[in-house]
Amino acid sequence: MVNIETTDSGRLVLLTLARPDNRNALNRKMVIRLTELISAHGVDPVCRVIILTGTGNTFSAGADLKALQQMQSASFEENREDSDTLARLFSAIRDCPKPVIARVNGHAIAGGLGLVTACDFAFCARNARLGFPEVRIGMVPAIVMVLLKRRLRDLEIRNLLLRGHLISAPEAEKAGLVNEVVSSAALDERVFELAREIAGSTSPEAIAATKRMLSEMDEMAWTAALDYAITENARARETNDCRAGVSAFLEKTDPPWKILEN
Repeated sequence: MVNIETTDSGRLVLLTLARPDNRNALNRKMVIRLTELISAHGVDPVCRVIILTGTGNTFSAGADLKALQQMQSASFEENREDSDTLARLFSAIRDCPKPVIARVNGHAIAGGLGLVTACDFAFCARNARLGFPEVRIGMVPAIVMVLLKRRLRDLEIRNLLLRGHLISAPEAEKAGLVNEVVSSAALDERVFELAREIAGSTSPEAIAATKRMLSEMDEMAWTAALDYAITENARARETNDCRAGVSAFLEKTDPPWKILEN
């Protein structure tokens, strides 16, 4: 259900949603497995960047039909647990110490687009369609709303969630859902270019601390966030990566994590 590939001596990990017959729709088993893999690679000292994509010509169509049918007869407690399972996946991506890049190879819909929104970067094939059509089947896009409130302008959120329509990849880029739209042929080149830049040029300790701070600051008021930032800035200066990086800069040498190009 989730294929795993590694490249660059394990520094780049590619996780592929692999339910092509169901347009890579999310079921409970896949969601749990993906959460486990994100969490495991997040603490793997070799892994530097995680890439998330779908097999075939679809990223993910969201919840599958069988899951929607089961939801109708489930109890409130069962539905709440199922919702919590999906929320844990989104949290695992956002809280992962490693950058997560969405390689949006095709349509990303409902929870599938939620996955994209949880990632740190998103590159999208030009022919993809994206959207949150939940209100068109009587559902509320509640969990993805939490992600969107931290990413998009209120007008963009309301346009997406209250209409429930699908938008083009260029429209998604304009709204701020994805970083960049490229041709399908150029998608891998662009995604791996960024992944290798991060893996070869940035401090893993600094990346992990920066991601943690970005998540924690979401919940803070200005004064509290500033005080927190002051403390973390001072703490970061004492890390091995910071000391090595500053020394390398002063000595005009490469830091220890720098991968030299051939």
